[in-house]
Amino acid sequence: MARGLAAISDRAWDNSGVLVGLVACGTIGYQVVREWRDPAPSSVSLWFVVGFFFVYSFWCLYGVRFGRRGIWLPNGVAAILQVIFAAAILMKR
Repeated sequence: MARGLAAISDRAWDNSGVLVGLVACGTIGYQVVREWRDPAPSSVSLWFVVGFFFVYSFWCLYGVRFGRRGIWLPNGVAAILQVIFAAAILMKR
């Protein structure tokens, strides 16, 4: 199986990484919209959101360092979404 995976081009892996990563970002975006629209106090910990911001930021920088668009692009988008998510949580306080 490993030999078959190695036969897939780097470009195909990057494209797949972008596609899968942006689908994952869609789930974060959905949560951000729901948080923004819901007037009730947030049930999400700000520390949770900040923690994931740092994780996504690290992987974005890792992808930039190694020139892997499939890593830096979706993680950069996810990091931006986490900032918006944190803003939505803070506005409810």
